Amino acid sequence: MASYESARSKAFTRAATTTLTGVPLDVPDDHPLREAGGMPIQTCVCVTDPCPCDDHPIVWLEEAAVRDRTATGRRTTAGDELYDFAVAADASVVVESFRKVRAADAARAGGPADAEGPPPFIVRRRPGAARSADKGGPCHGGKESLLRADAGCNDIEITESGATYCFVESSEHYCIYVLC
Repeated sequence: MASYESARSKAFTRAATTTLTGVPLDVPDDHPLREAGGMPIQTCVCVTDPCPCDDHPIVWLEEAAVRDRTATGRRTTAGDELYDFAVAADASVVVESFRKVRAADAARAGGPADAEGPPPFIVRRRPGAARSADKGGPCHGGKESLLRADAGCNDIEITESGATYCFVESSEHYCIYVLC
């Protein structure tokens, strides 16, 4: 039988954290972000197994902000195991991302011309995801309330290079995200 303390602890962890899925990466101890208490993960959002995660950004988490680390049982195409990291919701992370730009744009003003634009990849909890709704979401007629993800699927939206994807439906094996 499940205990009260165990259930309460799990509920508190869900309320106070955000889940990031990814592969923990090896890094030398003398790396500056490692020395500052950070740990890198290769983030991943999977729709098929094995997960092709190689082109997702590297995110540095504060080790002190990681509340839980759970193996998902899923693997990347390279064979690495994926983990769910429960990270304190208000923790700061460092996102490493690389963009290919034309040399002429990089030379102008010391950086890329679109440096003011949106970051290339953002994962965040969908607004209103904590409440369930039956009216549909931005992917279903643009109504204000949002659909809730099924258990096992993260209730998130993903913005990549300015395009936002949101949860639509799931089955036993898939969490499906489409352009909002």
